[in-house]
Amino acid sequence: MRNVAYRVPLRLLQDVTPHTRDGVQYFRLPNGVSVKRVGVWGVVVHKIVGENYLRLVLDDFTGTIAVVFFPPYPPRAESVEVGDTVFVVGRLRERDGEVSVAGEALKMVDPIEELVRRLDALRFTLSPPAQAELPPVSTAPRLEAPATAPESEDEELETVETIDLEGDEW
Repeated sequence: MRNVAYRVPLRLLQDVTPHTRDGVQYFRLPNGVSVKRVGVWGVVVHKIVGENYLRLVLDDFTGTIAVVFFPPYPPRAESVEVGDTVFVVGRLRERDGEVSVAGEALKMVDPIEELVRRLDALRFTLSPPAQAELPPVSTAPRLEAPATAPESEDEELETVETIDLEGDEW
């Protein structure tokens, strides 16, 4: 049975402490929570494709972490480009003193979900969570597109504001 994957801001993964419990390696976060699997999101800031691996570096605006995938890669993993926003589930691991994520699953993040994740990262930064407040990945809210479209094109255009980038305000 797999361990629960917890949604963790990257800032909390910068100072983890490895420890062993019942012969299994876990990582203790600065807030005292012990985790093995995590769900992390971030903007891809670096990508390396090796012969037998794919390495992404993610930045969620609180910190960065390397995510390494080994064959067989999850769907869409090879098509990820620098600048894409992704959500990754994987196991924490330590190698040569560096903590990284061994990726198990990858999902492209849409712009609305990215905004929600940024706000969530900001909330974690301003007020670090206690152990009971770290949500498991499986209970993370799912975002869906709005169910209703504007009744007319005019209605949609009324909400668009024009910004003069050449004006005195800039």
